[in-house]
Amino acid sequence: MVSTVVIDKEPVDVLLTPQNEALVARMTRAAYDVALHHTPDQPFTELELALWRELRAVLQAEGGVDQERQ
Repeated sequence: MVSTVVIDKEPVDVLLTPQNEALVARMTRAAYDVALHHTPDQPFTELELALWRELRAVLQAEGGVDQERQ
């Protein structure tokens, strides 16, 4: 799939592989779940931190982060 991404106000076409599309879908779902559990009376920083943790967990499950290179 080709998606248009805006970088610095310039649209750029990006080819996403099926694997990347699936990863984006999992990350979107994780972000949506976090947002649903966040209440308006909570500080925004708590939402930001919860999003960071969940998105990081999705990437870790994919083997994409925190792997030391030797």
